[in-house]
Amino acid sequence: MPKSKQKLLIIDGNALIHRSFHALPTTMKTKTGEITNAVYGFTMVLLKALKEFKPEYVVLTLDKKGPTFRHEEYKEYKAKRVKAPDELYAQIGRVKEIATAFNIPIFERQGYEADDLIGAIANKTEKNVESIIVTGDLDTLQLVDSHTKVYTMSHGLSDSLLYDAKQVEQRFDGLKPEQMIDYKALRGDPSDNIPGVPGIGEKGAIDLLLDFQTLENLYQQLNKPAAVKKIKPRVLELLKEHKDKALLSKKLATIVCDVPLDFDLAKAKTRDFDMNEVVRVFNELEFRSLLPRLQELTKKLQPVNKTADDEQNKFAYVRNNFKYQLVDDETKFKKFLAELKKQTKFAFDTETANFNQLEAELLGISFSWKEGEAYYIQTHNAQRTTHNAATQSSLFGGEKNKQGRQEKNNKSRGLDISYITEKLRPIFEDKKIKKICHNAKFDVEVMESNGLTVEGIYFDTMVASYLLNPGTRQHSLDAASFNYLNYQKISKEDLLGAGRNKITFSEVPVERLAPYSCEDADFTFRLYQKLAPELKNKKLDELFREIEMPLVRVLAEMEKTGIKLDIPYLANLEKNFSKELKELERKIQKLAGKTFNVNSPQQLQEILFAKLNIPTHLVKRTKTGYSTGADELYKLRGQHEIIDLMVRYRELAKLQNTYIKALPKLADKTGRVHTSFNQTITATGRLSSSEPNLQNIPTRTDEGKKIRRAFIARRGYKLISADYSQIELRLAAAMSGDAKMIAAFKAGEDIHAATAAAINEVPLDKVTPAMRREAKAINFGIIYGQGAFGLSQTADIPQWRAKEFIDKYFTTYAGVKNYIDSCVKTAQVSGYAETLFGRTRQIPEINSSTIQIRKAAERTAINTPLQGTAADIMKIAMIKVYERIAANFKTNNHEFDKQAGEVKILLQVHDELVIEVKDNLVKKVAAIVKEEMEKVIKLKVPIIADVSAGDNWEEMEKVKS
Repeated sequence: MPKSKQKLLIIDGNALIHRSFHALPTTMKTKTGEITNAVYGFTMVLLKALKEFKPEYVVLTLDKKGPTFRHEEYKEYKAKRVKAPDELYAQIGRVKEIATAFNIPIFERQGYEADDLIGAIANKTEKNVESIIVTGDLDTLQLVDSHTKVYTMSHGLSDSLLYDAKQVEQRFDGLKPEQMIDYKALRGDPSDNIPGVPGIGEKGAIDLLLDFQTLENLYQQLNKPAAVKKIKPRVLELLKEHKDKALLSKKLATIVCDVPLDFDLAKAKTRDFDMNEVVRVFNELEFRSLLPRLQELTKKLQPVNKTADDEQNKFAYVRNNFKYQLVDDETKFKKFLAELKKQTKFAFDTETANFNQLEAELLGISFSWKEGEAYYIQTHNAQRTTHNAATQSSLFGGEKNKQGRQEKNNKSRGLDISYITEKLRPIFEDKKIKKICHNAKFDVEVMESNGLTVEGIYFDTMVASYLLNPGTRQHSLDAASFNYLNYQKISKEDLLGAGRNKITFSEVPVERLAPYSCEDADFTFRLYQKLAPELKNKKLDELFREIEMPLVRVLAEMEKTGIKLDIPYLANLEKNFSKELKELERKIQKLAGKTFNVNSPQQLQEILFAKLNIPTHLVKRTKTGYSTGADELYKLRGQHEIIDLMVRYRELAKLQNTYIKALPKLADKTGRVHTSFNQTITATGRLSSSEPNLQNIPTRTDEGKKIRRAFIARRGYKLISADYSQIELRLAAAMSGDAKMIAAFKAGEDIHAATAAAINEVPLDKVTPAMRREAKAINFGIIYGQGAFGLSQTADIPQWRAKEFIDKYFTTYAGVKNYIDSCVKTAQVSGYAETLFGRTRQIPEINSSTIQIRKAAERTAINTPLQGTAADIMKIAMIKVYERIAANFKTNNHEFDKQAGEVKILLQVHDELVIEVKDNLVKKVAAIVKEEMEKVIKLKVPIIADVSAGDNWEEMEKVKS
């Protein structure tokens, strides 16, 4: 069997950096605000290529700043290329740092491009070594031969393709790699401003080269009769007219392979890199998601003088020093409990069979109160023993379950939950003993669903991480441990596996689950020690202590309680929606003149643009043709009757699938659905919800109202809705100090009508509904930082009119204009925006040289103080209402009985709070809720909460005081 060739990876640095920068969002940044999307993409591709090819050698090539010999040949070379953003160039140094950490030689040379260096390196490499060029474009395909291949990224960075000679021929309809230079000479290359022959495109260039092989031969044969017969007269004329351009283009497109380089293959060995240095750089860049890939890579790229264990230990560099103890019998538990009773604060974490905190089986609880030390209390759940008896036989030599998995017998190990809860109850119910968690809401709900009330919730490290860095959603325990402690935890994938072989937490042997859970508690405690002083240093500790931490308990109670669904009503609604959808489908297909799948974007594309010939000049083009997305269909409304029907069909189908069909499946046995409230997701501080997402239910359409009607009060109760009235506009008035806007709110005027009167220069009583609609759009558009274009889109008015409105608006409300300008200027200096309650949001892009990025950052700087302050006000209101209700009514809080209590807070959506209350207490509770919501903060304008009540979420009447 022939020996396989050694491999050399030649990395086309600039091509990968550019592709990565444009493929990944600029919101990818470290907690210090450094943008890392390009270097992340580069590193991801590097690791992928190292894993896939297992090369013996790697080099990196980069362009050197300054003109090249091609600029001397043709002054217009790359002249039309738009200068890359500073945010991209800033990352090239980081790419070099990554390469240096991997001990990858870097080649740059003045006067030449990276492609020339690639050609020279491939040319210098011995024929018994296979060169693989890793790139983001197709410029180097001309180098492909028997010992050189090109590995390129496509679809952003998600796909890759390895080009050998055969693949090149397939891609370019028969052209060989060496013909790619001639192909560019004829077709040109707009990205490099290589002119080519004007009028000859991809197909024309390929056809000519298939007939004449090379550019030189084409021109030699051009005047011969045989050539004249083969070439169309118009093409013949173009070739003759632009011969000089064609020859110049070939020279510009040719990669120079004789660049003088000091290239030594032996110095490019992949295996001679310092793993500790690579991990350090990854930690600094916060590339936590790439560490497991790096860890996996070390198994495949082991240095000859080191063992696999040596490399693994670089990731588990202190794990052997941890003192983690498994507590699985009463003797061990008593010893553990004696130590726990001495503590004034501790971290704890729960392990469950799944992530439904309200129903999941509790597998164990881990505790830590000292770095590197933790205990795992293994439960012996009676339910698990009986219910799962068939699948709990063995993991080490016992019988297999029906899926063929070996599982451990838990009957003989662990402590009964009732015993654990009885012994732990005095500690967990003691408010003076401080409890520390990561995602406390989850752990509290798990503990209380198992009969153990948790008081003294002191510090949630997930919430702390979020407050310190709200611009990212990476606040998991793994992410926080990596970001703040430079530690790569045992991942869930390490524990559970992946794909077909993935197991559940209940199938993990306790010998592996215990250290995993102990590590969770240990690093939660370490994070507390790290993050508590950081919150104080950044003056976020009061916000954390007074708002975010008390809110954890409120949200836990809301999630446990849930809200009742009218399931028979939803079933009937589904029938009605299905009937209308079928009728719409029939009408759409009749207009199309054929039967087709209306849910298929490609089939719809063919009907709209090929069969019905609907104009496409407004429509975005994708790789598969013209887009049929919702935004594009809206642009086409009025062009053909089928468009309006498709828009209607899509709207109904989305509501049908997202809510009408899905909600009953999410309900528990009592008919209540329990949404999850996300406290650490939005950058502004607002809450979001999931499973189901209640934020996205339309509130103004008839269909959205029908869905809200499905959320009901249980028998003998009513739902109360308390909704802040125009809270962000009121904040805009107060924070800007604009006298006219403040006066309008104080007088109780309709602010949209008042704005309409001012910008249209008409009396208030002459304002039309259309004027008010436009004014409403501008009122909200301004506080979201919209310009004329954005306003023209949302208000559906011409851009010139939108600009005119904005100018008049700022003349009317000059204080608002000054406030907006000051928000932007403040953020430009400080790098962040801040709410009235001290919540901050980093905006490093505010000084970007790229106008689109900078404008988006300016909009963020304008809106964050308003939306963030509104979020803080709502959170405080929730806490105050919760405390007031708990003090005055039977709530049965902490008891896991979803049907108990006279008053329960159920939902928080946008600026609205939904509460379930006994019929005879509606007026009393409504008055309390209104009072607490309206007195959260004293401003120059009144804060108003509109309170209504009814049997369901939609059909409500205002509660009279």
